[in-house]
Parts: sequence; structure tokens; C-alpha cells
Amino acid sequence: MIQTGTELEFGMNPASCNRSQLNKSRKTNGFQPPLRSALTVGERLASHETFMALALSESKKALPGCLPNPPVGCVLVRDGLAVSTGYTRAPGEYHAEADALEKYSGPLSELTAYVTLEPCSFHGRTPSCADALIANGIKQVVVALVDPDPRNNGQGLEKLRQAGVEVVQGIGVGEVSEFLEQYLGNS
Repeated sequence: MIQTGTELEFGMNPASCNRSQLNKSRKTNGFQPPLRSALTVGERLASHETFMALALSESKKALPGCLPNPPVGCVLVRDGLAVSTGYTRAPGEYHAEADALEKYSGPLSELTAYVTLEPCSFHGRTPSCADALIANGIKQVVVALVDPDPRNNGQGLEKLRQAGVEVVQGIGVGEVSEFLEQYLGNS
């Protein structure tokens, strides 16, 4: 289960908390990865779940401007550090992946992209996000949900795999699905 709020003090890095701080957090909130809702680019995190929680937080920023497209969030990670975030903009503007890539000025090698919904495989109002991730040399893509849109529906993930990108599916699927379900199939 992804949780985006704990009793950790502001500025604490979950990866560097001592055992008593983590135990206090677990007693207060149940056994969850310690993660504040105010994570920022540049914080070092420890797991797929915590990065996906940040991507889910980015998804929520997309509303209502992204509609009728689904509100998708993306986090770019390099060496365990969140280096850029993005979310789906108004129709015809950047999708989450392109938004995060546009904001990032560092080296593109060895990046992992955490995305709440499968990157699109087709060119509609915007170019294919799967193609953009491939062209920019993204080494790994972690997604919560496969896009049920019949124009995509697994094709974005297959395109990534065929290009040699490692794909990890199903991270945070419950929480992301709960948020995104009402927005899928409307674009």
C-alpha cells in the first residue's frame, strides 16, 4: 500500500532515518514506507513504491486541465534520486513523460521513469510517449496500470520492451487504479 503522509518531520530523508524514527512512523501509521506528501525533486528515496507515490501525487496536479485525457504523473529517477517530475497538461500539450523530460537538463543515461499509466504507443494530438522514452535512452520504465484505451492497451509497454527498455508493471496498482479509474476511457 502506498501512503503519502507520515509523522516524519519535515526535511527527513526516509532512506537515512534511524530505526527509532522509522519505528515511530510505523507505530503511528502502520507499516508503510515512510514518505511525506511534500516530497521534492532531489530527495533520495528507497523503493519503487515511494517513487510511484510521488508519481501519483503528480497525477493529481493534472486536474482539471488535462481532461478529457487521464491525469497521469511521471517521476524521473537517477541513482535513487528523483530528478524531475511531470504531469499531463491540457489536450495537445505535454503528456506526463514529455513534461518530466522537458524539465530535466541532466544526462539522460541511466534514468528510470515512474509513470502512473502505461506510456502511449500512438501519435494522437501529441507524439508517442513510449517513443520519446526510447529516443531519450530511458533504461527502465515502472508503471502502475496498463492503459485500457484500445489504441494502446499494452502496446506502449511492448514497444518499450522491443527497444530493450526494462519494464516493471503493477507497482502501486491499487492506489493508482482507485484514483485513475474514473478518468480512463474518456480521451
